[in-house]
Amino acid sequence: MVSQMDNITAQMEATTLQTEDSPKSTISDLKSNNPLWWRIHVFTYDLRHYRERPDSLDRLETIVDISYLSTPYFNESEVTRLKSTLLSTGKTLEETIEQTLHERLNRRLKKRQESNDYRVCAAHDLAPIFEKAFDLDHKQLARDVEFLKLVDENGLDGGEAWTGLATKPICGPKAQPGKKRRNNNRKKTRQPN
Repeated sequence: MVSQMDNITAQMEATTLQTEDSPKSTISDLKSNNPLWWRIHVFTYDLRHYRERPDSLDRLETIVDISYLSTPYFNESEVTRLKSTLLSTGKTLEETIEQTLHERLNRRLKKRQESNDYRVCAAHDLAPIFEKAFDLDHKQLARDVEFLKLVDENGLDGGEAWTGLATKPICGPKAQPGKKRRNNNRKKTRQPN
């Protein structure tokens, strides 16, 4: 049990050494590269929706890096750039991933002892890290009609045509509100038309 945790920590530390001397990017720098910013959005979307979308699952299943930042989403230089990106917390993305996953895995040690299943869940463990780091709203992303259309048509190659997420909530269908309960103690009155 502890040796598996030590192995994961060692793998994360090995990748940290590769990016320590890299120039630091900011979120603004990433946003200025439209194809990269597009793939970041597709990546975070895939982390949440791989169960419903076979194309998302296919892309995620090819990832081999423990940080999940790798091909097919990002090339080697982009991975280095992403890992060294300074976040609003003052930490790099790589430090944030490492710290958050380490905390989550430690919490799981007791829960998963019987099953020996220490796997990271893409939707519950990884997606929130990247959504917070890149300031993305997963609900808005899942309802943005233009984004979803480009993902359907072009997959990771839709970045050139993409103009960004809708700034107004003119996204896809929202949940329908339920019936409102009325307070039976109040007198019911009709408003004139």
